Amino acid sequence: MSVQAAMDSGGDGRAGWRAGWILSPRHDLAWFLLLPVSAVLIAVGCHQWLPFVALVSVNLWITIPHHCATWVRTYGLEEDWQRWRGRLLLGPLMIGALAMMGHRWAPTTLLLVVTMWDHQHSIMQQHGFARIYDFKAGTGTPQTGRFDLVVNWVLYGNMFLTAPLFVQYWVRELFTWQVPVGVEAVRILQGGSWAVTTGVLVAYGLHLLGCLRRGDGVNPIKLLFLLASYGLWYVTAWHTDSILVFGIAHRLMHGVQYMVIVRIYLAKKARDSGDVGGGLGLSLAGRGGLWRFVGISLLYAVVFQVVVGQPQPLETFGFGVFEFNSVYKAIPELGVGRFTSREMYALFATAMVDAVAMVHYYFDSFIWKVSDQRVREGLQ
Repeated sequence: MSVQAAMDSGGDGRAGWRAGWILSPRHDLAWFLLLPVSAVLIAVGCHQWLPFVALVSVNLWITIPHHCATWVRTYGLEEDWQRWRGRLLLGPLMIGALAMMGHRWAPTTLLLVVTMWDHQHSIMQQHGFARIYDFKAGTGTPQTGRFDLVVNWVLYGNMFLTAPLFVQYWVRELFTWQVPVGVEAVRILQGGSWAVTTGVLVAYGLHLLGCLRRGDGVNPIKLLFLLASYGLWYVTAWHTDSILVFGIAHRLMHGVQYMVIVRIYLAKKARDSGDVGGGLGLSLAGRGGLWRFVGISLLYAVVFQVVVGQPQPLETFGFGVFEFNSVYKAIPELGVGRFTSREMYALFATAMVDAVAMVHYYFDSFIWKVSDQRVREGLQ
């Protein structure tokens, strides 16, 4: 079968491009295709027009509510609480202790670990959405999911190794570990990363072409979704030197999409149970539940900000123990200086949010496993 014939769709109704939607064309356009573009514009606008300290609050206000969605899904859903009570009780205590030690003795190491965990978490969310797109459209093969996952990881890894925003952090960390890296070594590593990325994208394109030729079909909406997601990450990582500005764009896209899928999951569980019992989570899924869901998320953000930011400034909450320049020295040979006070403030503010975020990542590592029959039922 020719590519043109595949695109035109054969008589069996399976060949060619077949659009499928997670929600509906209108909702998918708003939440999954245009949201990343809007997030970049909002982040750039915040960078241009808001005071520096205000960027911290913006980061907090767009990411903390989606953490609340996780607490609603776990502690507020009776089914989840009964299944995972031990993990839900012990996990936060252990992660909190590790976060405090990391902030004290290896703050940038912790930041890098959390950043990678954050993106593993985000990659798996985008990968999950991509799988839903293929499921809804009935496209692809069993190998398509594996290709999607490899593409996600390679694109993220390439961004981490080549984008100026992230290079400064991992180079500092290598020097702290007494693994000096020269300029030429960094260039070779980055060149190899781009070569691997190009090869993987070519292989992915050939796989999609094979799907078209065999009549397995390709969902163009999934490809647009992945393009929008990685477009956001690459544009912000390459065109800003602020971890806070990157965080605004990334967390706005990720957080809103996460809250959308939690809302869908709770609504499905509520329909299945007939709105009888089920805990606080299901009470936020019925009539009027959307406003309660938004309200409780915003209230949680208010409480969080009061706890970590009042009555003293945010950095004072660290009791003076988080001093990045006492751990990380300048690297003149690579043109990397000491952290400025603004950079230290940004790193500490990010760390304060990330301490809670790690619990969120941990919970999501098991509550959204699509191999779990109950989870699949809630997403169908």
